[in-house]
Amino acid sequence: MSAEQQGDPAGLRKDAPPAGSDATRDTSDPRPATPSWIRELDMALTVHPQVLLTGNVRDQYLLPDDHAAGSSATLAPYSLGEVIESLCVARGYGALAFLDQVHERITLLRLSATVAQVPAVLREFAERDEKWRRGRDGQGADGADDEDEPEMLDRLRDAMVGVVHHPGPPIGLVVPYSGRLGSPQAPVAGEAARLFAAAEELGHTARPVQGASAVTPYNTVFWVVERQEELPREFAVGSRAVRVISVPQPPHDQRLAAARHVVGGLARYQAATGGPALTEAETATAAKALADSSHGMGSSEVMAIGRMALDRNLPVQRLDEAARLYRIGVLDNPWATVELRERIATGEEFLNGKVIGQPYAVRRTLEIFMRSAAGLNGAQASSSPSRPRGTLFLSGPTGIGKTELAKGVAEMILGKDARPIRFDMSEFAEEHARDRLIGAPPGFVGHDAGGELTNAVRANPMSVLLFDEIDKANPRLFDLFLQILEDGRLTDGRGATVYFTECVLIFTSNLGITAPGTGEPPKDGAGAGDTGASTGSGTDGAEGRDAAEAAPRTGRRQLSRHDDPTVVRQALRNAFDAFFNDTIKRPELRNRFGDNFIPMDFMQEKWVPRILDKAIASVAGRVLETHGAELLLADDAWEVLRVEATRRLDHGGRGVLTAVESALVNPLAKEVFRTPPRRGERLRVVAIEGDGDGEGYRLEVERWQG
Repeated sequence: MSAEQQGDPAGLRKDAPPAGSDATRDTSDPRPATPSWIRELDMALTVHPQVLLTGNVRDQYLLPDDHAAGSSATLAPYSLGEVIESLCVARGYGALAFLDQVHERITLLRLSATVAQVPAVLREFAERDEKWRRGRDGQGADGADDEDEPEMLDRLRDAMVGVVHHPGPPIGLVVPYSGRLGSPQAPVAGEAARLFAAAEELGHTARPVQGASAVTPYNTVFWVVERQEELPREFAVGSRAVRVISVPQPPHDQRLAAARHVVGGLARYQAATGGPALTEAETATAAKALADSSHGMGSSEVMAIGRMALDRNLPVQRLDEAARLYRIGVLDNPWATVELRERIATGEEFLNGKVIGQPYAVRRTLEIFMRSAAGLNGAQASSSPSRPRGTLFLSGPTGIGKTELAKGVAEMILGKDARPIRFDMSEFAEEHARDRLIGAPPGFVGHDAGGELTNAVRANPMSVLLFDEIDKANPRLFDLFLQILEDGRLTDGRGATVYFTECVLIFTSNLGITAPGTGEPPKDGAGAGDTGASTGSGTDGAEGRDAAEAAPRTGRRQLSRHDDPTVVRQALRNAFDAFFNDTIKRPELRNRFGDNFIPMDFMQEKWVPRILDKAIASVAGRVLETHGAELLLADDAWEVLRVEATRRLDHGGRGVLTAVESALVNPLAKEVFRTPPRRGERLRVVAIEGDGDGEGYRLEVERWQG
């Protein structure tokens, strides 16, 4: 607070009642109760010579404006300095001094004291400040002599000594941005060391001011810092003389009060400019929607949302959209567009074309995104409306389309060229992997680089995030995912908040492919010895035999495509529950996924022709693009590919693609390499010979100019 504000900042008066008092508050008053931290601060003035305020200290706090005309429910925004001033006025403080780090000076605000009742050092600072202001305003006065001006830390130390030793009336000294007075990573030296040593000693030697009343306050030093860890190591946080008070983010009732403040102003402006007048019920609904959508924000941010809505000409009924715009800075909301609703409505055909053989998983996926497009993110949405737009946990054997489904979802939601941002969680198995995702904390190597996850979302607030093989991640990382799923935000290593509100999170795993033995023989004669090489997880040969030999001893066997789909889905669900309940012991994270667990089925033989045709079309497209030639397949050659693909079907859809790679692409590459086709030529594969062993497959190809 500067000297220019001494007259009447934010409607405060010298006779204002203490902001920490609720004694005369009517229980029917719609205003929120005075926050508990303000009441604690009021109490601390009489029992602690120093107060450290941390947390949400840069916010504005809506408190009753008891001097406003009209309704008793009128609220006024107070800064932290104004809250301190209000309390000091009520306690009979004579003056407040404020450290101004921008201009490196100390300003004085007299509350009730005369000039003679102010410490000499503060009078001196006030005189210098007056000279500085006159010189700045061009009134001809000499400015302060820079050569004779003491260092800022020297001035602060002198002011603190003068304040603490002052006999009365009580004086307060406010030191905002206290964390900037020294480094939290290295020992302070010189004037900073002298300052904190003096502060600690003064805290222990200070005495309450003598006065007429039975209980008198101290001359109080108010330290202000957002995060306690920003303070220099020499700051005596553990001293009994220092009262540490945490200023929390405003709870729902205080955000609701701020929302009513905003909605009331916007409604009056809307009516005054020819817009429709809102009923009391409509304004109450709009205020609640704004309070709900501003979860995790401060009161000043709620009021900023109102200014943004005014700037964007958004009606009161769309304040939740203004909150989304303020939070992530994205002007367009694809979830509210008709185009996205249409893509989701026709998404079954689209996704089934992308991911063949998974109609159940596709149907379940679309149900989740229908909820998001309708603005109903599940039954738990009321606890935090900032949660991500959609969350999927895809579980199933490898090669059956989990990643392809994620790609299809990204394309459906974000557009044709969109791709998910993929994180292979097997690369994040070490304990320090957390720092890779959100960035190293201050003072560590790589701090300035930020985190891979937080940087990606900051650059693309609307993203599909794919966390592949999540079960291989280090357990410490699950704390991050719990915060994202619950609150829709993360704080990176530099202290900046990144919002995931408009993101879709997709987790994949193949947990449960090894299922508890049921005591029943597998269908179609597929015993444990068979399925060791047919797991859909890529194991074969010796590994498959080891797994088969281990199965009788452990009572577990590999699931296979011969199992009933209902049995497979239940086994996957059981493994999902066991992983979170027993392995990492995080049932609360399992609950956050809710009903978004989607099991994916083994690939069945009936889907082979569709996958095969799609793969052959892709190969033909590359031939046409590269050589300008047309590739055709005879029925006999196609049948050979179908048989080979079916033989490898235990590896899922990837097995079909591997069959096409081995039996068609490799021998075709040799043919094209030896005799490159001419543009416009047609190549017809008449027959495919060989079995993949020895020299591999050979093609019989007819060629002619089209």
